[in-house]
Amino acid sequence: MPGPHAVLVDGYNVLHAIPKFAPRGRDLGSARDRFEAWLGDAAARAGVERCVLVWDGRDGSRQKRAGRLTILYTAAGTSADVRLLELCRGPFSARPASTWVVSSDGDVREPARQLGFITLGAMEFYRRWAAGIGGIEPRRDESDLTEGRAARASRAEIDELLDAFLSADPDRG
Repeated sequence: MPGPHAVLVDGYNVLHAIPKFAPRGRDLGSARDRFEAWLGDAAARAGVERCVLVWDGRDGSRQKRAGRLTILYTAAGTSADVRLLELCRGPFSARPASTWVVSSDGDVREPARQLGFITLGAMEFYRRWAAGIGGIEPRRDESDLTEGRAARASRAEIDELLDAFLSADPDRG
């Protein structure tokens, strides 16, 4: 099966859901930078034509491009969720069956799915691309939240989360 033409990513939703990138009280800017670098490399390895990463903005919208990766910061007062759905209804509306929308947020996933897009939760997406199989298209019934059921985490993911939790500084609120 061919891989996706494009991938639209809910920035902070995915960043905080993947233990490898989640800042866990550390510098958010560095975590963002690491995630952006990984995502750009992964998109290139997967042969994705276009990958759009959307971050919630603070001081006005801005955009930058790094290879196949476009990074968008929303304008203050506009959420990444709203911007992702605008992209689904606008520039990516012609190819929903070959575009992945990556978010674990049901308020993004359900409308995107209704528009015909393939939706993946953060960990499902990370597992696919970290394993180097990003070009394999998920079946429409394999998403993290099918009929309201969450996918089970692997033993390695549970161990990684436990390690992160147990090594966290207990004095950080």
